[in-house]
Amino acid sequence: MIDELRISNLGVIESAHVDLSRGMTAITGETGAGKTMALTSLGLLMGAKAEPHRVRQGATAASVEATFVVRADSPVVELVENAGGVVDVEGDEAAVILARHVPAKGRSRAYAGGQSVPVKLLEQIAEHLITVHGQADQLKLRSEAQQRHALDAFGGQKLAAARAGYETAWAASRESEELLADFKADMRQAAAERLALEALVKRVDAVEPRAGEEDELKARALVLENVEDLRSAMAGSIAALSGSDDAGALGAIDAAAELLAQVRDADAELGALSDQLREVSLLASDVTNALGVKLSGLDADPEELDSIHARRAELRSLQRDLGMTVEEILAERGAADAKLAQLAAPEEHLVQLEEQVRAAHKTLMDAGRKLRAARRTAGEKLGAMVTAELHDLAMKDATFSVAVEPREEPARHGIDSVSFLLRAHRGAPDLPLSVAASGGEVSRIMLALEVTLNADPRPDHTFIFDEVDAGIGGKTALSVGERLAKVGRASQVLTVTHLAQVAAYANHHVVVAKKSEGVTTSTDVVVVEGEERVSELARMLSGHAESEVARTHAAELISGAVVS
Repeated sequence: MIDELRISNLGVIESAHVDLSRGMTAITGETGAGKTMALTSLGLLMGAKAEPHRVRQGATAASVEATFVVRADSPVVELVENAGGVVDVEGDEAAVILARHVPAKGRSRAYAGGQSVPVKLLEQIAEHLITVHGQADQLKLRSEAQQRHALDAFGGQKLAAARAGYETAWAASRESEELLADFKADMRQAAAERLALEALVKRVDAVEPRAGEEDELKARALVLENVEDLRSAMAGSIAALSGSDDAGALGAIDAAAELLAQVRDADAELGALSDQLREVSLLASDVTNALGVKLSGLDADPEELDSIHARRAELRSLQRDLGMTVEEILAERGAADAKLAQLAAPEEHLVQLEEQVRAAHKTLMDAGRKLRAARRTAGEKLGAMVTAELHDLAMKDATFSVAVEPREEPARHGIDSVSFLLRAHRGAPDLPLSVAASGGEVSRIMLALEVTLNADPRPDHTFIFDEVDAGIGGKTALSVGERLAKVGRASQVLTVTHLAQVAAYANHHVVVAKKSEGVTTSTDVVVVEGEERVSELARMLSGHAESEVARTHAAELISGAVVS
């Protein structure tokens, strides 16, 4: 709720500081005194467009500042603190200061908790603080979205649970539809991918490469290309090692080893050298035997060499076509089978996804029907309660009802449309408010709705009613005042009114009065009590604050303003 309001150089208001309280506050004053300007100041704090011409003539800037008292756990606290502002929290309550500076030239500035913030943030904050009902704001009541929101809020926990269930089903249904749409869009791409994979498999399997095969073929080709040199080298080596009649290197080594062995006893070191020569002889003998075996198997095979060259060319062609090494080709070939398995039966997966969509849609419609039932139950109760209020607001033959009718297609908010209907008199058809209700009737319907919807206390919320009593009077005005006061029991209510019958029900009374000093005109905003309040009501009744008849009537109105 608004605890303090400070206005400076805004329109005809030079300076005003008003302390406000819970309950109903009436704002009154002569036509043109600046009552609406007081509400304009609150509009600026709610993020309304700042118009430089609103700055008081001769001043460089206008400013509006208000202190709001909210619950400590209010979303407003988080919004302000996240923006860098300071919030004064004490116990279960928190004080939040909002401000707006409007220069005569240049851009306006918005502040929350002492921190400069975007004007958009004031709009977000205001949603949790203030609800305005005026001639322009009555259009909101004609919006289906606003009507649906009001009904859902009235429905309480049962309807909220049904709404939550529907929203969950809606999200699941949308997800299944998106998966199906994505799959259908990808089917053509999947077909192209499948053909590419199949071509890859066919191409690789036609060659059947092996890991390391290229190195093996290269080594074998090198042997075959140099077979004569190899044969000559091996034959010469065998001859040099074995010779003929032990004239080769092996015979010489054995002879040397034998000579040294004969003097082993005389010189142990020579014996050790003899043993080493024996080992050398054995190693050389193994080499000779290996060369002999290799030489016997060394054949010049031109056909094998041609085959190797052809195979290597085939492998190079495969690598060139695919742009990969043999190892990469083998890896892709292995992965291709798994990918093809996934793409092998798209129709089966399509059928599965379509079944999921049907199942999700069925769940959605079931949740929608539960939400419809909850809304219709709440609608019947809301219609009866608002109708009773309207009867007390001089609309005795009117019937208010809520229609919850199926939509052609499900929407995020449900499978139904919600409409507030009015039967203006007996025998008349039920028509939408936009058709059936006049401006004054919409004001009373709105008030009846607010009384009904505000049954649960919202002590930190402020409702502003700007001349909702236009076009009525007498006993109806008393009923309007009583209803406004009833809303004020649970929340803070500020109402601009021209009717003494309405103002009499206020817990607090603020008068906006024009004063002239030479050529300068300004406005005072003062709280009146006691005899001053009686005088203001007398002025509203007769135009003369000192009329004894009017003062008596005013006093009677105040004493009789009892909220049942």
